[in-house]
Amino acid sequence: MEVAVTYLENQLKEQDLFEQLVQQIERDFRMSVDEDLTFPASTPLELVQQIQGVLESIASRTPAKLSMLLYRIDVAEKDIRALEEGDVFNYFQQLTYLIVKREFQKVYFRTNLSKE
Repeated sequence: MEVAVTYLENQLKEQDLFEQLVQQIERDFRMSVDEDLTFPASTPLELVQQIQGVLESIASRTPAKLSMLLYRIDVAEKDIRALEEGDVFNYFQQLTYLIVKREFQKVYFRTNLSKE
């Protein structure tokens, strides 16, 4: 979890993209998992914790939705295969990091490309 939080904190220092990031995450999760899902986070730590909790819940209830979510977010399959298996908590921490990283990239590119 620390890796994902640190990544977000470092990326968000320079630009005020947190709200846009939360909106992007909600959009993708709603389209793949539950249309009423929200992430009422006000800090990167809260957001990461909420994402990880939702991922664990999805995996235990409807694993197919987890696959749909990862496809929707466009997390690279090679990155998913490279995750360390074994400890479930650690696996979801790593998966959360991949999701946060990819979602931030989407927001960052969209924001910076629209400035040009």
